[in-house]
Amino acid sequence: MGAINKASALHLITLFSGAVKGVSFYPASHPAIRQPLMELYKMMTTALSVEKQVSWGLIDGLMFFDDHLFSLPSTAIADLTSRMVEKEISRIVVTSSIRFDELEAFVKLFSVKGTRFEALSRQIAESGITGLTLIRHGDENFDPASDEPDIGHGDDHLEMYNRAVTALRTICREIERGRIPGSAQIIQIVDQMAEIIMQEPLALLGLAMIRDYDNYTFTHSINVGVLAMSLGAALGLDGKSLRDLGIAGQLHDIGKTMVPKTILNKPGKLSSTEFDEMKRHPELGSKIIREMEGLSPHLSSIVLGHHLHYNRSGYPEWANKLPFDQLSDIIAVADTYDAMTTLRVYQHPINPKKALLDMQAMTNTILAGVVVEQFVKMMGTYPVGTLVRLDTNEVAIVYRPNPLDENAPLVRVLFEETGKRLRAPREQVLIDPDGTCYARIVGVVDPLLKNVDIGEWLTSGNQ
Repeated sequence: MGAINKASALHLITLFSGAVKGVSFYPASHPAIRQPLMELYKMMTTALSVEKQVSWGLIDGLMFFDDHLFSLPSTAIADLTSRMVEKEISRIVVTSSIRFDELEAFVKLFSVKGTRFEALSRQIAESGITGLTLIRHGDENFDPASDEPDIGHGDDHLEMYNRAVTALRTICREIERGRIPGSAQIIQIVDQMAEIIMQEPLALLGLAMIRDYDNYTFTHSINVGVLAMSLGAALGLDGKSLRDLGIAGQLHDIGKTMVPKTILNKPGKLSSTEFDEMKRHPELGSKIIREMEGLSPHLSSIVLGHHLHYNRSGYPEWANKLPFDQLSDIIAVADTYDAMTTLRVYQHPINPKKALLDMQAMTNTILAGVVVEQFVKMMGTYPVGTLVRLDTNEVAIVYRPNPLDENAPLVRVLFEETGKRLRAPREQVLIDPDGTCYARIVGVVDPLLKNVDIGEWLTSGNQ
């Protein structure tokens, strides 16, 4: 963990971006430039009194500062990203020897549009700037143990996911035996997930694509928790709210343990009597959570309301006049998305892109419009887990959104243009920083037709 927290890191980048833009309109001595520069320098020197260096730049098209990654870019970040791409810069490293006049001189040089890496590096040397170094795109060669932002750890994340499934299975087994289950294990796992998601809202999205059809009840619930926490972070909620979302998401269907399995697993349409029995699961789940030691009563309210619908036309009908906060709306959106995109005994899955369109049609009736809007923005035009065909005829899977171009996400190529499946996926950037286009997406492919397990390719150690 670096010397600057994420909020301060965002403020620092915003100050730098603002100074760079402002110097085009005002002289460096103008208060509009000098004041943010002085604040920027003060923040840097404070951090550099603890660390030998600080750095910010781009990785996989996303802006980072030290170990903080910004997946939903502000206007300042988008502008700075564009300038760094233009100048072929992947990282700016500032050391403890930086002087104010060096920072001021660098901002002026950096603000000039059209200057490429070699020319800018030469100008920095000629200006006598020694407390700052640029790293060119393609020359990063970071040491993962030190400077590179923590965006991987796919195996660790998968292990955490599997522990969550085990914890939930234990809770369900205890309920089926007529016992009140403990909550300590699931709280511990959600705390770990929240810590990751607070640093990077999209870090665990790949996990939410795991589809274990033999353990649907468990994996669906974990996926809802992951999606809800990620969405909560994208909405700017605090750590406590993210933890509430994680626990409520993982336990939102816990009441189904009290519903007969013949109804839960019925392949055809439920009778009216069976559906009435199924509709009891939110209130059954709410009651179970109230009895579990260590869980806030607020969690039982979130679970009670996750099928009420935004316009309160859902169930349980007796609860439609009760007050429910936005956390229930978030769980409802996450629940809807995961259910729509999962194969069930009675349902063919909808591809993620189509699911988002269908959910937008439900806004302000079934689902809360503002929450769906943010969810769609977070997932992007081609959500993580979408299998796509490129204009090269290759087939690839989307593993991370591209905030600079939502139509060119980062992908892993799984099938060659001939249709032959690759032994190992090949990570591919569709549009290079210099604007060179490798390929464009021309369509969405049904993973069932290609016999592709989406979760397998998003949770491997390649992540």
